[in-house]
Amino acid sequence: MDWLERCVPDVEQLLGSYWRKRPVLLRPGNPPSEVLTRADVDALLDGGLLRVPYVGLYTAQGGIADERFCPARVITGQPAEGYVDGAAVRRLIREERATLQFRYVDQWHPPVRELTDGIAERLGRLVEAFYFLSLPGRRGPVHRDDGDLLAIQLSGAKHWQVYAGPGDGDWAPVRAEDPGEPLLDTVLRAGEVLYVPRGFAHTAAAVGDESSAHLTVVVREAGAEHLRSALLAQLVDGLSLPGRPLDDDALLHSATGLLDHLRARLAAATPEEVIGRARPRAYSNRQTV
Repeated sequence: MDWLERCVPDVEQLLGSYWRKRPVLLRPGNPPSEVLTRADVDALLDGGLLRVPYVGLYTAQGGIADERFCPARVITGQPAEGYVDGAAVRRLIREERATLQFRYVDQWHPPVRELTDGIAERLGRLVEAFYFLSLPGRRGPVHRDDGDLLAIQLSGAKHWQVYAGPGDGDWAPVRAEDPGEPLLDTVLRAGEVLYVPRGFAHTAAAVGDESSAHLTVVVREAGAEHLRSALLAQLVDGLSLPGRPLDDDALLHSATGLLDHLRARLAAATPEEVIGRARPRAYSNRQTV
């Protein structure tokens, strides 16, 4: 199965006309809505094994303290914290209109992992997934994400506004205070997919009479930090030196061998090879909400 084609009606058009250029609303014929259903979410919340930081709740005022939905347990006589209580989560959503976020769903939910692995194989990049459930009304802050987004609307509807991307390569994935006029102003409905290019500012709010659930698939891209790490790993690959040279001559011999190895590796390295090594390790270091 080609998971990317289940999200994108015309992959070549997306990559050629929209990728890193402008947002677009997509209507795939067979969207992967089954990878995380509301029944799945209820079962996960009530199963007793879901833990923070894979789960978060937040309102317009900020994140809700974990202790408010993760009561302490006792396991083999020892306190165990961080386990999610489904009833507490639902109460906070209902009474405080909190938004529920499942983080890095690809790491712990096999159907979503199959989706992200398939897209990662197709695009040659690290791919992660986040789930959002929110009641109508509250709009999130305008912000930029460190990755290309495919927002898959699973149920309900969400009003999105997408603005221009950053002006240069020194941007950071933070709130955008003055993004200008939106490039795309649209309502995303169940079965539709929204593509947001990496770094393009955006905001969204659930609309209509029911809660909104969507899965955001994040396609990460390498930055300078990842390129440096990949190059350093490539340069030292295969290097073998004695851990503690016995005298000055042996130390000089080791230093000479080190430089010779690095020069040879650096001379053989190509930009494409460094990028190829960096992309699968392009994890974001941004803190969760």
